[in-house]
Amino acid sequence: MFLNVRRCKKAAPCKLFFAARQCGDMKRIVLWGIAFCLSGFVAFSQTEPDSIALAKSRPASSDQATAVVAPKSEKQNFFYTFFDDEARMWTSPFHMNQHEALLWGGIAATTAIAIGVDEPVSRDVYRFRNEHVWVQTVSPIATQFGQFYVPYGIAALYCLDGWVFEDDARMGTGLLAAQAMLHSGIIVQVLKHMFGRSRPFVYNGRDIWYGPRAIFKRYEGGGFSPYDSFPSGHTITAFSLAAVIAEREPQWVGVIAYTCAGLCGVSRITQHDHWLSDVIVGGALGVAIGKFEVDAHQKRYSIYPTVGLGSAGVLIQFD
Repeated sequence: MFLNVRRCKKAAPCKLFFAARQCGDMKRIVLWGIAFCLSGFVAFSQTEPDSIALAKSRPASSDQATAVVAPKSEKQNFFYTFFDDEARMWTSPFHMNQHEALLWGGIAATTAIAIGVDEPVSRDVYRFRNEHVWVQTVSPIATQFGQFYVPYGIAALYCLDGWVFEDDARMGTGLLAAQAMLHSGIIVQVLKHMFGRSRPFVYNGRDIWYGPRAIFKRYEGGGFSPYDSFPSGHTITAFSLAAVIAEREPQWVGVIAYTCAGLCGVSRITQHDHWLSDVIVGGALGVAIGKFEVDAHQKRYSIYPTVGLGSAGVLIQFD
């Protein structure tokens, strides 16, 4: 997936051509390797104890890179499309077809059943965690897949890779992932404020829903709120990123992305920070938001390198 296949403009010998390609591939491997090691180091160093398939196109010119399909006639800037997408997400329940209604009805039923067994499941999972050292070791690391700096760092790495290697598809993946996670962050905070659910560690495993009146309680005693359990913010972030990657990368990459997101979701329960139903809803919403972003933005965009006095960058224009 890292091969930078381009047509040689000059009649250079084949050996030089393949050597140049291998050099470019090696740069990309080193870039991803360094970023992976750094993100793993940051995730491990920030670990705390319990809180009690889209085809890729290559540009023909380095001055302008125009990506995929289905252009739209009206030019729209980032902020317009972002808020338009947000509005469409909130109104989407009123525009569901029969298949979507059945799907979300099933998710709602599953969530209702999970809420009914949340307390015993939480106690059993937490007991299992305390009895197994390997869970205590892996769980706080896995939960970092939903922490801010890891998923946004992955999106930024996609954008950096697309910019350095002039790869429109990777740049698009990074931008779509960032937008999906921003939407997830907005939606999950609104829902957290609406439901005001206590976290498992607050009342020794008792599940209490305060509703909107917990808006003021959640800011008591510091930034970490004990009354914003539903749904899981880490899980919705991890799954929205995974959904975008799975839609735009080879299948095996999507499997890895969803596996990491799933581990993150499970870790939120073993960390005693969330109930099972929090994770189910967070995962479902994350997948839906990620897929929505990919489907909504299969349109033309252009990437222009910009150079000024003492500065350089890129201009991204959506059509």
